[in-house]
Amino acid sequence: MDKRGKKDNKISIKINGEKTTFDEDLLVYDWKLGESETAAGEEAKDDAFDWILPDEEAEPPQEYKKIHYVKEGKKRKSFKNPFQDSVNLLMSLIGAIVVGAVLGFGTLKVITTTDGPAAPAATLQDNTTTGKADGQQAVSAVELKDFSTSILQGGVFSTEESLNAMKDTLAGKGLPTASVEKDGQFFLLLGVSGDLESAKTLGGKLKDQGVDVYAKDFVLGSKGINASKEEKAFLEKGNALFGSIAGVSSSGMAGGKTDEATVKTIQSGVKELEGIKVGQESIASMKKSLVDAGNLAAAMNTPEDAQKVQEELLSYLQLYSGL
Repeated sequence: MDKRGKKDNKISIKINGEKTTFDEDLLVYDWKLGESETAAGEEAKDDAFDWILPDEEAEPPQEYKKIHYVKEGKKRKSFKNPFQDSVNLLMSLIGAIVVGAVLGFGTLKVITTTDGPAAPAATLQDNTTTGKADGQQAVSAVELKDFSTSILQGGVFSTEESLNAMKDTLAGKGLPTASVEKDGQFFLLLGVSGDLESAKTLGGKLKDQGVDVYAKDFVLGSKGINASKEEKAFLEKGNALFGSIAGVSSSGMAGGKTDEATVKTIQSGVKELEGIKVGQESIASMKKSLVDAGNLAAAMNTPEDAQKVQEELLSYLQLYSGL
């Protein structure tokens, strides 16, 4: 019995094919006493290990956190212009054409400038025009100063038709006339003089013939024209000579005599004008009128001769206003 009892106290367990023997002493205690010891043991364990249980449910590790997925909405389709590619292609073609044209024009300009003959110096000036091969003079922009004289005014008209009607009436009386446009009005001139007092004396003679006139100083303002150097010189000298001839002729119409000194001055001036070459037709006509007036004034003896001088002077004044 004792032998069996000793054998019963042993427990054999095979782990991985190896036999292991455990000795177990079976102790029997009073169940109340055992409960006390168990509680004491648990108390001892509590002293050795401090177990802390969280009040709340522990969160899962970061890698296992729940992912909240959002439902995928409908994608909005973007509008694509079906003509966009065509527009881009067209703009590219236009750009290429413009660039090609500019480059081509620049190349042509360089070739033309390089291969062509050198431009004459006169063409490089903006205000100069080269004369023709037949001897026509080169002209440029010139400035003419104010031109002043004393006149006998026969009237001022707003239209050219009314002006011409009055000229026809005076022509029937054998009186020379001229028309000058100024400030949008048409002035009818019946005579010229070297000064205002001589003009008033001449005006008195015309009033005796039944013609109503008004003596006044008259100014044609400065102007810019195209003329050669010779033509500019003629106009400057001619305007100065105009006053001398006008004074002599107005005095002759009133029955006065011309002194020799004045005649010599006029003849010298006419000779100087004759030596100046002019090319433009209007200026050439002015030259002829003034030269003829000077020659007539130097040789006049009667009021009729003086009246012919007046006709040439009025023609010169009318042509000058039209430059």
